[in-house]
Amino acid sequence: MRELLPWLDHIRDMRLAMLLVADGMMNMLGSTPNATKAAEAFLGVKIPSSASGFLVSMVNDFWDETDEFLNSVAVEGTHLHRTVRRGHGLLTELRPIHEVDYQDERDESLDWIGYFLTAVPTDSYGTGGDFSDIVQNPDRPLPFLYRAGTAYLDLIEFVHRTVGSHPAWGDSSDMIVFTADDLALLADVDIRSVRNAMGPTGSKPIRSFKALPSDAHDERAYADPIDALDWLSGRRGFKCGQLDADWLNAGISSTGSLAALGALAGMMFWLNGQTTEKMAEKIGWGVEQTRAWTRGEGMDAFAAKRVAEAAGLDPTIYSRQIAKLLKEN
Repeated sequence: MRELLPWLDHIRDMRLAMLLVADGMMNMLGSTPNATKAAEAFLGVKIPSSASGFLVSMVNDFWDETDEFLNSVAVEGTHLHRTVRRGHGLLTELRPIHEVDYQDERDESLDWIGYFLTAVPTDSYGTGGDFSDIVQNPDRPLPFLYRAGTAYLDLIEFVHRTVGSHPAWGDSSDMIVFTADDLALLADVDIRSVRNAMGPTGSKPIRSFKALPSDAHDERAYADPIDALDWLSGRRGFKCGQLDADWLNAGISSTGSLAALGALAGMMFWLNGQTTEKMAEKIGWGVEQTRAWTRGEGMDAFAAKRVAEAAGLDPTIYSRQIAKLLKEN
């Protein structure tokens, strides 16, 4: 994943967003003393007497007091600052995957950031100023943080749901995870590279499918998430939190899908900085046989011990669960 822009860039855009909201507030209230008071209370700073017109336009036009005024906007301590700081930490700290509560991160950070991006006005009426980049340009600090954080949490959720998954895991909505945009963000590559790697026939590295088979729009195709993780592992720009073997071992006996058990062995490589080729080398198999195992194909309890040892998982727990599911099936 591409490195986030410096934290001070996030602070600046948060302050500009607050100025846009303050401008909207003052203009809705009109030429009354309450308008300035409301804006000052919201911004946590007194508006200089030399200010006239739209605050955000003046700041961007390099008004004499620009830096002093913008830096005085009290963004620290706001809910906006807390949510952005938390999302920034999610993508810079990259905590171990099992330590990330994906729903809590959405509820307390990413969903709020998405809400704030929709609540900021982008037009300074009558001045010709267009400030939509602050909240709409996908490469600006706040929109990029929202997009990248959302894609990363989708990855985290998929891993969590694979551990302890139900028997029909591979045939369910659990597979609706990544779009081409998501994978481009996670791999830090141009989206054209992802689209070139995706296709519905299985002739490309990433199989694609539609949530609704009748949907003719190619950009609404989803990537098979196991193929996607396998592909991501070979991209230099892909980074994520570590996948812990003890956490997986604790969930293996409650995992009810052979395909999921195969995928978990693959994830121990893909999410810990290694590829399927490295996995094959450690097991002593060919790459295609190894890749088939990670898709739940060609599994048996005896070979499971060998796979588990290569992946750093508990061979006994892993092979017993595979033997149990093979017997049940």
